[in-house]
Amino acid sequence: MIAAGTASGRRAEPDFVGLDGWLNTPGPLALAGLRGNVVLVEFGTYTCINWRRTLPYVNRWSREYGPQGLQTVLVHTPEFSFERIRPNVESIPPGLGVTYPVALDGEYRTWRAWQNQAWPALYLLDRKGRVRLLREGEGHSAVVESTIRSLLGLPDAEKRAEDADLSRIGTGEMYFGSLHGTPQDPAQRPRAGEAAYTFAHPSGPRLNQYDLQGTWARGDEPLVLRSDAGRLRVRFSAAKVHLIAGAPSSTPVRVRVDGGAERVFDVGLPTLHTVLDGNSYGEHLLELDCAVPGLTLYSATFG
Repeated sequence: MIAAGTASGRRAEPDFVGLDGWLNTPGPLALAGLRGNVVLVEFGTYTCINWRRTLPYVNRWSREYGPQGLQTVLVHTPEFSFERIRPNVESIPPGLGVTYPVALDGEYRTWRAWQNQAWPALYLLDRKGRVRLLREGEGHSAVVESTIRSLLGLPDAEKRAEDADLSRIGTGEMYFGSLHGTPQDPAQRPRAGEAAYTFAHPSGPRLNQYDLQGTWARGDEPLVLRSDAGRLRVRFSAAKVHLIAGAPSSTPVRVRVDGGAERVFDVGLPTLHTVLDGNSYGEHLLELDCAVPGLTLYSATFG
């Protein structure tokens, strides 16, 4: 995530370029065709929890201000390779409320044309197509809505900050593939390729680390279970855990937190799964068990 920035008056050229297609619109959009509207362009990708946390207010803006001249566009630029596959993107749960046009930017051409740097990133364009505000990352709902109202010629209203409180999260995103540094227990000698792992410590890994049991194959992005059974333990400081995972077919995965009651969820098409949605901030141990080979882990994020 990049710190917030602004881009007042910058031209939003060269438009939506090099796309793989569109969703939620009968044909492609171009900024020239949107002149006269205030345009909100958000860069996101469907497994990104940072983007998902902006959805409640971005969706509300689309509903409330759309009739008054706001056009919302999501530019979907993948972080993981499976997010380039159109059917996977089309599987975005309807409950997320993304009913506005979605540009499929699988090759990052629009991302690069806009010199974008973050998921999410919010660009506000005035009726002449000029970028009047840029905010990257989370935490900017009040200033973005205030600017929307100003560009639409509406009186400023009481500022409603609708962003999630992230101040009590003590664990950063964990990646399981080899493209990023991975916080696997060093005693397990994490490595690329296939390897058999055994838990090194009965009590679990240290805070902000994970460990594995079973045979796993690590590629650039994925960590794939090869043995008939495997386990993952993560010690983290937060109240919520979001796991990006997939499997070749519907696969049951068992989860326990702090030795409590077991919960089972199914993993199939790769997506984001909220495996813990609690309110108790602090240090916790999550244990995940799978008895079917093929479970694929990409990353874990916390809330």
